[in-house]
Amino acid sequence: MSKYDSVYFGAAKDIITPPKKLPLIGFAHLFGTDFTDVHDDLYVKSLILRDVDGETVVLMSFDLLFHDDSLADELRKYVSEKYGIPPENLHVTYTHTHFAPAVKGYELDWYTNEYEAFLYERSTACIDRALMCMKKGTLEYSSVTGEWNISRRLLVDGEMMFRPNIDGECDKSIYLLKLADESGKMRALALNFACHPSNLSAQSVISSEYPGRLCQLIESEFYGTTAIFFQGFGSDAKLKIGASSSRRFRVVSYDDCNEAVIGMVQKIKAQLMRGEWQKLPVKLGSDVFSLSLPLEIYPKEHYEEFKRAHEEKTDEGFALVKGTPEDIEGNVRRFYLSRADFLLDNYEVIPDELMLSCGVIRINPDFYIFSMGGEPGCNIASNLRKAFSEKQIICFGYNNAVAYIPSDKMISEGGYEAAGASVEEYRLKGCIKSGVDKIYEKGYYDAMKRIEKR
Repeated sequence: MSKYDSVYFGAAKDIITPPKKLPLIGFAHLFGTDFTDVHDDLYVKSLILRDVDGETVVLMSFDLLFHDDSLADELRKYVSEKYGIPPENLHVTYTHTHFAPAVKGYELDWYTNEYEAFLYERSTACIDRALMCMKKGTLEYSSVTGEWNISRRLLVDGEMMFRPNIDGECDKSIYLLKLADESGKMRALALNFACHPSNLSAQSVISSEYPGRLCQLIESEFYGTTAIFFQGFGSDAKLKIGASSSRRFRVVSYDDCNEAVIGMVQKIKAQLMRGEWQKLPVKLGSDVFSLSLPLEIYPKEHYEEFKRAHEEKTDEGFALVKGTPEDIEGNVRRFYLSRADFLLDNYEVIPDELMLSCGVIRINPDFYIFSMGGEPGCNIASNLRKAFSEKQIICFGYNNAVAYIPSDKMISEGGYEAAGASVEEYRLKGCIKSGVDKIYEKGYYDAMKRIEKR
């Protein structure tokens, strides 16, 4: 593989903080509520990789909760028409900050076409600039481990609860991809960590949360480096600093968030300065695909009862009423009424399965990045690593907004991420059926074979 020892790469970022106040996304109790302030900016970031044969892959990360597939589809069309990059070679992920404006996908009611256009313009500019500044260099891989996250699934009296579980399954590693130019200077650092944001106490304020702060500190320490965060399969993990002694999660301050990130940066700095790194040959390949996950269908009566549970009057439906931070009860009620009305109005045409967007990036025949839509649990990542034990695999989650994505183990255990209110939250016709582990494994196996044949 000596021919592939070097790589061409480019990295860029653009601010996507909205220039005017818009409704937030991420919390039911802020449904329809405009953000009140900006603590720190949101970014779109692009990392472009090109091997010596000219194969080019585009990786993008957005400081947003997430978005439906329409944004990725538009960007794939853009790079295909302007640069001749195959559509299946562009991959998007979202850091899943809960402190960002409403966008298409998870939110149907409050996103604006104006912000969608702004988002697309900033994204294409970010791609253009990354491609304009391509450099020749090397790609290296390493990881660091620490006590920064904790499982949020705890079995209490036979019921899976949303609580800190110090013994629960949780990926403790931050995976690192370092790109250095021909002089040896690091110019880009990709960080992959599986930990669900949503911790901050100032919930009506725009923030990129811990992923953004991590990138900020890395960039301040290593002048000229673009740090890019790719959220992992972390739907069932949260920052450990928010786990209280009473086995509950508390909201955290910006100082708490900063403290957790400083610990991450110290480990990463030590690894960059003195740690061992694996040099990766780069022979790229890429594929995007969809998996069909069968649902355990709920009867229409289930959603009629769900709607009644959130009505003040039996004849009341969802009304598009602007929320306020003070009207927590009203915001939550309207949030769930919007879900109920959608499910009842569209029950006959809502699919009986969930279409899950996935992707594979081959760095070389021994090293792969697996991408998955929705909010995947960490047990899926560990299962895939076991299934493909002869390969090195890192996992990027949150590539679109569809649902919590459980493993068979999570489905058997129950809990919020496997069923519960998340079904109605994501406007699904029912919960995901067991048997998904084999579906995931076959999907990634087939994608890897398709890449090999190209």
